[in-house]
Amino acid sequence: MGQKHRNLIAHITAPENFERAHQKAAKGRRSSAGYLHFKEHDAAWLAKLRHDIQEKVYEPGKPREFWIHEPKPRPISADPFRDRVVQHALCSVIAPIFEAGMMPQSFACRKGRGMHGGAIHTQALMRRMENAHGKRIYALKTDFSKYFYSLQHETLWRMIDAKITCRHTRWLIERFTSREGIGVLIGRLTSQLWGGVYGTSIDRMLAQTMKISTFVRYMDDIVVLSPSYHYLHELRGWMEMHCRHAMGLKFSKWSVSPVEAGVNFLGYRIFPGYKLLRKDSVLRARRKIISYTRAGNWDALRKFLAAWLGHAKWADSRNLIESLSRQHRAILEERHVLA
Repeated sequence: MGQKHRNLIAHITAPENFERAHQKAAKGRRSSAGYLHFKEHDAAWLAKLRHDIQEKVYEPGKPREFWIHEPKPRPISADPFRDRVVQHALCSVIAPIFEAGMMPQSFACRKGRGMHGGAIHTQALMRRMENAHGKRIYALKTDFSKYFYSLQHETLWRMIDAKITCRHTRWLIERFTSREGIGVLIGRLTSQLWGGVYGTSIDRMLAQTMKISTFVRYMDDIVVLSPSYHYLHELRGWMEMHCRHAMGLKFSKWSVSPVEAGVNFLGYRIFPGYKLLRKDSVLRARRKIISYTRAGNWDALRKFLAAWLGHAKWADSRNLIESLSRQHRAILEERHVLA
């Protein structure tokens, strides 16, 4: 049985923990109305939040909901700034507890891992298996249908209760995640943690029951590598059965293909020898550059390019970046911005 963690609430409500939580919540939001309102009396706000949690009278506010449409339409929930501070304070204490029990094949929302780490590890695994087996390697690629909307709270709370016995901390977790129901809010910090925790069930099924180590999971996306095409088809059936009965999840799609055809994973098309950006990512980038440039929205263009180029630099994308740069200059010249 794993270690039980007690008396966590004192660490969560410690003044230094809340100060760090305040700083983390402020990143990228220093111009928001919520941050500015909080900052005006931040010391008093932090003291009140700590007091309310200690006295068990804290209640989160109503999140603001909006839609994003890329890469696909989905609703996002944005909690009030004060609640983001509380979630950072909570997760800074409990996230390491759950992360310690995660499998090394899990890369989502983990320090030192993330999307780029997962892509690099997947490619290295492809190369290593090709060298070891000396024959074609296949990839089983799966993802779940409506993953965050399908997380069963009863199943999730069994995982939480197995690790945390501090009743006060459980009470605080329940302010954001009830013990009953299905689904968690996309955009909430605790939801990112629970998405990673929930997936450990399929990780352990693969690693401990099926004795497979050649897989990578990033939240709801999974890639399993094997030299046997037929074994991966059989494995897919076992995975679907486990996910349906133990997790209440089902696959939205799956495929088995040779790795030399490339694996669409973590925003890249990953090959054993190189990585390319996904075609839909390139198409969206071209459209945004055209849209922002023609509208003269230079601030939005700068922010988009900073984020997108940070992602692109991890792929073999030099020619693509040069092509997009020429496209940008051509639009500017068309609008007589350049002499």
